[in-house]
Amino acid sequence: MMVRFSDILEDDKKEGEGAPSSEPEQVDESQQEDPRIKEVRMTDSQILSPEETPNFSDPFSTNRYSEDVKTYYAGLLEKAVEIRDRVKANQGLSHSPILSLLHDIIDQDLIDQLYEYALSFPSDDELPVHSISVTLASLKVGKGTGYDTKKLLRLGFTAFLENVGMYKLPDHILKKTGKLSPDEIAVIRKHPEFSAQIFSGMGEVFKQLGEVAVQVHERSDGSGYPRGLKGEEISEAASIIGLIDVYMAMIKNRPYRDKYIQTQAVKSVLEFGKGKFPPNVVKAFLNQISLFPVNTHVKLNNGSIGRVISTDQRQPMRPTIELLYDPVIRISTAAYCGVC
Repeated sequence: MMVRFSDILEDDKKEGEGAPSSEPEQVDESQQEDPRIKEVRMTDSQILSPEETPNFSDPFSTNRYSEDVKTYYAGLLEKAVEIRDRVKANQGLSHSPILSLLHDIIDQDLIDQLYEYALSFPSDDELPVHSISVTLASLKVGKGTGYDTKKLLRLGFTAFLENVGMYKLPDHILKKTGKLSPDEIAVIRKHPEFSAQIFSGMGEVFKQLGEVAVQVHERSDGSGYPRGLKGEEISEAASIIGLIDVYMAMIKNRPYRDKYIQTQAVKSVLEFGKGKFPPNVVKAFLNQISLFPVNTHVKLNNGSIGRVISTDQRQPMRPTIELLYDPVIRISTAAYCGVC
């Protein structure tokens, strides 16, 4: 379906009526035949922390993604870096290349694959990479909630640029490893307004999306910033992006802390989200992101070690894993295990 970019801000007549998708994420049949791919019950398994995860030599992990996925991710990264450089240089942004890229990703149904691919890379605290992860995860939640192409475009575009105001802040504050002072916190809390200004600079019609971007750090209980909005004063799109932004920040390294294990981050977000995000947004997040997120490393009861590569919403405790190490069949997996 082709959507004119000039129409992306128009309200759909049946907006919000889309039913959540009931289709589970599927694993390619060719992968099902691979002895490394297993569907397992995770009840008694152990989630491995980064320190506990062996240093696997694992070329299979990224090779299973199509060239289209790799090309679109490279395109997103190139665009995110260009945006950073232009904002820092006080140059304007063009909306068309971003919307065109997002439209192709949505139209070709590559959201889930790109999300998994993004999480397959080592942790990176750079803001362009964070913006891509937030965008893809937000699109994943929006897709699972039943958003149509227009709503996904609005959601994805806003997610891609919602933190762009951070590039207006001093690096010594953004990269500080110690505790921030009250004055430094006040500076950081100005970035949503800077983001909104940048949205407005792309044309009058993008002011509406700027209003969504400025609400991303607002919380349902009024504890957010910069305006202290509450409940229905905050748009659903802003709540989706805000929840994803928190989660993605947790699973990436930061100058002041190490990353969280993904499963622990999900649990932490769910605890943190009570009262701060709408229940339907929290539920959609859990349905799409899962307690066993893609790329989580797990150790099974028999000593095998694997990585989660897909999940089924109908059976959240039975993810499909890529077997990286099997103590029983050491020879067949030795090429994929750096500690065998």
